[in-house]
Amino acid sequence: MPSSPNVRRHVAIVGAGLAGLAAAHALLKHGHQVTLFEAAPQAGGRARSVTHKTSMLDNGQHLCLGAYSATLDLVKEAGLDAEQIFKRLPLSLHMHNGLQRMSLVTPTWLPAPLHLLWGLLTAQGLDWQSKWRAICWMQQLKKQKFTLAQDLTVAELLAQGTQTSLAVRTLWEPLCLAALNTPIQLASAQMFLNVLCDSFQHKRQDSDFLVFKTDLSSALIYPLLQHIQALGGKVRPRSPVTAIQPLAEGCEVSTTTDTETYDDVIIAVGPHQLKTIRCELAIPAFEYQPITTIYLQYRADTTLPHPMMGLCHGAAQWVFDRGQCCGQPGLLAVVISAHAPWTVDKSALVEQCILEINQALSSYGTQVEDAPLWSQVITEKRATFSCLPAMVRPTTTITSQPQLLLAGDYVAGPYPATIEGAIRSGYAAAQAIVGGPKSNS
Repeated sequence: MPSSPNVRRHVAIVGAGLAGLAAAHALLKHGHQVTLFEAAPQAGGRARSVTHKTSMLDNGQHLCLGAYSATLDLVKEAGLDAEQIFKRLPLSLHMHNGLQRMSLVTPTWLPAPLHLLWGLLTAQGLDWQSKWRAICWMQQLKKQKFTLAQDLTVAELLAQGTQTSLAVRTLWEPLCLAALNTPIQLASAQMFLNVLCDSFQHKRQDSDFLVFKTDLSSALIYPLLQHIQALGGKVRPRSPVTAIQPLAEGCEVSTTTDTETYDDVIIAVGPHQLKTIRCELAIPAFEYQPITTIYLQYRADTTLPHPMMGLCHGAAQWVFDRGQCCGQPGLLAVVISAHAPWTVDKSALVEQCILEINQALSSYGTQVEDAPLWSQVITEKRATFSCLPAMVRPTTTITSQPQLLLAGDYVAGPYPATIEGAIRSGYAAAQAIVGGPKSNS
């Protein structure tokens, strides 16, 4: 519930993912007390790093956009340098379908949305029918203010926009999977349009790809934790919350070791994790989509023609050269989004990814070796919720229990399950306590 500006509240935040970290930082900046509970040994949630041999690997290859205003605000407010954290890549798509290649490169000297129109006009590997229909469709969406009278699937939206199969396969479908991690036959068109609008209609820099220069924990999570502690926040790792009991005034929060009373509680864990906490919350059931990241370590002199390349001819959608992006020479990260359960073992999956990379590289006259120095397959089974048309997502505040608030990328807002969506939800939960007009909707 909103507090008086002069009242210092003690807030428990359950979950130290990016939603919880954003909420903690915002509350501390407004002078409130914060205790941050995390069940795992380390913070970050799905945006964490793991150690493999001598390398730090992310739990999944993450990609941000220049339009992620809340993410960039959090970085700035925590005293971090975005240029040190992110490698900024102006919008450049190099999509490969076997020997065929589609390259769309936007100029940095044109403002939005002219830069995208120029990129479409000059795209190599797109026929004129595909270009013209894409340009006309984007103009029509602009007239509609990227808003639909009724939500539908992305596949239905693309059909209404008479997009060619070539444009769908090499442009719109890869962008949808990257943004929503949901197949176009299921994905919410309105949510996809929200991302397109924010990326292409305001500032040219909004469409830039932001790739973390180092592993996520080192680049963002640990610096945020240090800043939160410097502001007086208490961080309790390995402290799973087992129960939350609303009181007439405040809430009791129980862990495996003790029970304490707080003025407010922000629950910043995923809906599926709530089953481990006794609390009276009715959260709608969600369907989930996985993401698998296959890391391939080659010799340090192994590089790709581009920092990131799209793959349209098999299981994988993207391959990142982490030597060019993240200072990890010879390390490639292959991303497979929204896939069915695997029917092959990890070694067969690695072989398939190498085959698909080499199919793309054949158009450049180069190849990677069939046997990397080592490989690692990481699957996040609940990487994101399935972003479906007109789906019901819970709000930040719970009317019947005003001392309980929700944060997480699944909470109602204009974005799908992304780093930006998580941070916006954390800000919104903090603002509900601080009081004021800011919200995540």
